[in-house]
Amino acid sequence: MAARDSLPSRRAESADPRRHAQEHRTTADRHLWEITPIRDLCWIAAVAGLLWAAYLLRDVFTPVLIALTLAYLSNPLLRYAEARWRLPRPITTTVLLLILGVLGGIVVAWLGPLVMDQVQTLARKTPQYVESVTTRYGVTIGVSAQLTTLMDRLRDNPLSVLQPLFLGTTQAVGVIGQVIGATTEVALFVILLPIYYFFFAWHFDRMLFTIWRWWPASRKPVTLNLIRRMDDAVSGFFRGRVLIAILSGVMYAAGWAFTGVPYWFLLGAATGLLTIVPYASAIGWPLAILLKYLDVVTSGNGDGLTFMSIFFWPSVPYLAVQFVESWLLTPWIQSQSTDMSALTVLIVVFLGGAIAGVVGLVVAIPIAACIKIVFQELILPRWEQWAAEH
Repeated sequence: MAARDSLPSRRAESADPRRHAQEHRTTADRHLWEITPIRDLCWIAAVAGLLWAAYLLRDVFTPVLIALTLAYLSNPLLRYAEARWRLPRPITTTVLLLILGVLGGIVVAWLGPLVMDQVQTLARKTPQYVESVTTRYGVTIGVSAQLTTLMDRLRDNPLSVLQPLFLGTTQAVGVIGQVIGATTEVALFVILLPIYYFFFAWHFDRMLFTIWRWWPASRKPVTLNLIRRMDDAVSGFFRGRVLIAILSGVMYAAGWAFTGVPYWFLLGAATGLLTIVPYASAIGWPLAILLKYLDVVTSGNGDGLTFMSIFFWPSVPYLAVQFVESWLLTPWIQSQSTDMSALTVLIVVFLGGAIAGVVGLVVAIPIAACIKIVFQELILPRWEQWAAEH
């Protein structure tokens, strides 16, 4: 009876000799790419090589990366419009670009004069701040004379600062080349970014489908789980942090304007923008106190030099916004999408800043979250299995 039961299996093996041979091949008979650990190491090395090449060519790939990130973040909205209202992606993308352009123009027209006024006031008063500190505390700050001379020249004859550019010297040619190069780079960035975004947003789902179609079938379940977890972490971080940064910037600016901190809009916008990078917004607190102190000292108002005026009132808006952000905005908008401890976040942020500057500060946390997910899903189970077997 047992011989009869084993007969179909023997026939199946003889019917498919290649499968039978493949199942009984030893490790020495297999190709390198058929060995799972080596294949995984090759994938990791390939991804690391691509990331390193992108880092070396970061000046070229920066607008591409930003456009691809924006397309990824806006893809749910475009997909919803396509499914709900049957709007083609090119139309939705164009409308979205127009709306963002109009809103950006309105914001610049509305807040531009305020920003320029505060920037000019800060530039004009900076030499006075330095001179007041020098006189009050008897310290010597080397940049005081240079700042005073530069501001006097700008006020009396603005073109005198630009005269070295037109003297025909080699140094002037170098400066002109740097100015033209920087201007061209900014112009190309502004022009290319919407173009890149348009095409990436238009073909985003198609690119995903193409990659998914050529992905190995045996890897699709694991890959789909990884993609879902990474998408939750990355999209939750970026969408959440951007919204929290905007709301925090508005609250910082309003609070410091109410408490009489000078340059309240510049300080509030900068502090809110720094909210994207964890712990970086803490610099806004001492800056608010310092600017309030310098403004009171420079104005000669001795009665305003009190603890309440200098320290307490500039601190109230910062601490209040920190409370709202930590206990209301972050749990409500972002929650714990990255699932990393405070110490890990701090180390990751410092590493990202050291490796890639400002861009590294912004993308360090989502990249670290993705690496953690890959480690938890792929590396850690195999490590545990290896430890159990040995």
